[in-house]
Amino acid sequence: MKRCMMMAFALMLGLPVMAAENVALEDKSSAEFDFGGDLRLRYDFTNNLPDEKHGEKNHTDYARVRTRLWGKMTVQKLELFARVANEFRYYNSRESDKGKQRFPDVTFIDNLYLKYSDLFDFVDVKIGRQEMAFGGKRIISDGTGGDGSRSNYFDAVRLTFDFGNKRTLDAFAIYMDHEDWLPTLGHTHDAKSKHNKSYDYETSGYDQDEYGAGLYYQDRSNGDFGWDAYYVFKVEEAAYDYDHGSFISDWNALQGNNDDSFTTHTFGVRLLPKFTKNLSGEAELAVQFGDDSHLAMMAYGGLTYSRKDWAWQPKFTAAVQYMSGDEDGWAGDNAWHPVFNRETGVGETVAPMFPKYAYNNFLYPHIKLDLVPAENQKLSFQTGPMFAPTTEKASATEDYGTFRGYYAQVKYSIAIGKMIDSPWLKGLGMAFQGEYMSKGDYFNDGEDDDALFGRMELTYKF
Repeated sequence: MKRCMMMAFALMLGLPVMAAENVALEDKSSAEFDFGGDLRLRYDFTNNLPDEKHGEKNHTDYARVRTRLWGKMTVQKLELFARVANEFRYYNSRESDKGKQRFPDVTFIDNLYLKYSDLFDFVDVKIGRQEMAFGGKRIISDGTGGDGSRSNYFDAVRLTFDFGNKRTLDAFAIYMDHEDWLPTLGHTHDAKSKHNKSYDYETSGYDQDEYGAGLYYQDRSNGDFGWDAYYVFKVEEAAYDYDHGSFISDWNALQGNNDDSFTTHTFGVRLLPKFTKNLSGEAELAVQFGDDSHLAMMAYGGLTYSRKDWAWQPKFTAAVQYMSGDEDGWAGDNAWHPVFNRETGVGETVAPMFPKYAYNNFLYPHIKLDLVPAENQKLSFQTGPMFAPTTEKASATEDYGTFRGYYAQVKYSIAIGKMIDSPWLKGLGMAFQGEYMSKGDYFNDGEDDDALFGRMELTYKF
């Protein structure tokens, strides 16, 4: 029902507005077509990654292959865009995972939207399945928290108002079903073997539907001081099990109550001062309140010193990131809810500590160094200790520790295609990523071994 209401709202909001400017196409108008795609090959290695139960996961290493094809039709200011995607994997270990996500897996609609640009010369309207990200990507950036980097779309309607002089306002409404409701193509994994279990992609990640609306304002009119302000209303609702005529109980257990929905209101501001030619800053603060006396906050503050006139163009950042928490964990009154952002965030080794990457009860002072060793190459380092500011209960008589551990990350990428004089290889790239985490007293005894993550990636776009 809510999905239908969302689509109806999109049509009521967008299509009549387009019609108000007489969108009817002239006979002399001709459609323009474009298409393309990309291929991403990854090999991931993990060992002793943490989990949300203060323990650790088994070793894994596997290859994952994502393919995407897109097409676009443009008629004057009107654009229709569609992209289909597929990702399958080859597990070397764990044994229990070898039957999951095998070729051809599931081909799904990754993007499908209608866009009208420069309506009344100051607003763009986009309706349908689309990608969105604002500001520091701490509030809105990944709508599909249940499938990793396989997709990150939103089913939404978005209006972008351009007030000139680098000032914009985005108004949006989002509905994310816990499952993909658009048609898919592919096979359901053979359930006859214990190693060939069916794999169900949950977009929200934990048996819940998510919907809401918000405003995001960005002002870059002053070159020495940019700023953002936003408000997001969101409802998290237990997914309904139509086969059994009830809401899915796992979600209620995760929420820590017997309600079927949870509402939050998030207000925030982001400041981007530039102190000198080489020294800049970033500060973001968001406050969140909602049902059941919920009150939480998120904060980020950092200083960056960069020198493009030096060798390797170093950029050094010192920062602190914070999300509030509660002794009752993610379901607590003061635990930060990630709004519509569930990227891996800090790193692949850090994110599994939280249910479906829903960061909370997290304090991370850190430093970061970005370098450009040569043209078309990037190298970055990041490191710092991580804490859980609020002590969580291990039992009635014992608490978990507050030191999550020490973390370090290195990334290197190279745009190979830009270094080769060939139009066929222009979109070729390669990247490497390594992470290390020394676990602290936040974890159970015997499940606090050092965690490792490694990734090799090859990409090609055409």
